[in-house]
Amino acid sequence: MLGNQPVESVTIRKLKGLKSLDDDFAVAKMTAAEEAFKAGVPYRSRFYTLLICDKGKCEIVVDHTSYELAANRVVFINYNQIFQFTEGGSFSARIILFTRSFYNRIYTGNRKIKTDTAFSDLPSLAEFSKPDFAAFIHTVKDIETEFQKDDVLSREIICLLLKTAMLKYIRCTGGGGFTGFRASRTLSYIEDFKSLVNIHFKELKRTSDYAAKLNITPNYLNSIVKDKADMSAEQFIRERVVLEAERLLLNTPLSVTEIAYELGFSDKSHFGKYFRKTTGESPARFRQKIMDENANFSAT
Repeated sequence: MLGNQPVESVTIRKLKGLKSLDDDFAVAKMTAAEEAFKAGVPYRSRFYTLLICDKGKCEIVVDHTSYELAANRVVFINYNQIFQFTEGGSFSARIILFTRSFYNRIYTGNRKIKTDTAFSDLPSLAEFSKPDFAAFIHTVKDIETEFQKDDVLSREIICLLLKTAMLKYIRCTGGGGFTGFRASRTLSYIEDFKSLVNIHFKELKRTSDYAAKLNITPNYLNSIVKDKADMSAEQFIRERVVLEAERLLLNTPLSVTEIAYELGFSDKSHFGKYFRKTTGESPARFRQKIMDENANFSAT
């Protein structure tokens, strides 16, 4: 949601009032986290977040989608997503924060879930059945217990428990295509491509740029991405760029021209055509439409 407050980019190191392991991992009750995350303030995440509701309800906006956090629900916030808590609401929750480096401290044998690349397409909300949520909470409590020890091998044990929690999240949200997975060179290229796009989308927008980094031909890259993701490699890159554009349009006071430069475009016109090709409307129209929708919602 667009507001007057600038988006605050946060790392675990910058958060106040939270104990952490080497600025890479933290777990806390939401009462402690409230000192770090103020309601109504937009934040850009530089870590992964699991928000787990114990009781009550609250609303959280991730990018420009609102989610109700309630019993048996877990919200996952990915790197670079913009989120904010809304005012009001009575609830109790746990929050787990962790970086890529912490999660990748120990690898699994399955390449698809070996590293945090498994998180690239995860939905932001998981709604567990009561038995599955109880099992999920059991894992979270084990993480909390080990976190308090901060003893020999604590980090390794927490990493393994965290992988268990994330696999339960993945399974709850439909498996994300991970079931029945068999390691292959093709899927390795796709996962590497997705990771590269997340890193370089501002400066690299052509399929050939990523094919060169992967040492394969653009045609081959386009073919395997289209086969597995049901879109061309160019469209995948474009959607990542437009997603970031939407985040900036809705959560910052930056002008369209400033956003164009931020995303690596040479001018406003080029950015406008690029954005319109994906969304069907101009950046300014997109921003105004969402502002009008929010105003109408607030008035009802």
